[in-house]
Amino acid sequence: MGCDFNLTAEELLFARNYQLYCLVIYDIANQKRRLKLARLLEGYGKRVQRSCFEVKLSQKVYRRLLQALEDFYEEDEKDCITLYKIRREERVVFNSYDEPEEETQTIIL
Repeated sequence: MGCDFNLTAEELLFARNYQLYCLVIYDIANQKRRLKLARLLEGYGKRVQRSCFEVKLSQKVYRRLLQALEDFYEEDEKDCITLYKIRREERVVFNSYDEPEEETQTIIL
């Protein structure tokens, strides 16, 4: 059983639904491993550049992604994987395509 640190119901709901925005950038020399990592990241977010993914994650899924990246990383292969946390409201984008609609969460009581 988790500890809620005396949070109000509203604060607890916010904490549970809080989303992290991250940018994952990688440089993997081995093509087979690079494709494997790209497929892994496609399950978490959208590709914004050839070796760059933007992801929106809950805290739980963020920890799962970190573990998956750590498990994937091979120092002997000279892999380079960097994950940046970003503030979505501070993001500036210049592009010629539409951004996908925000996913809405439906709660059925």
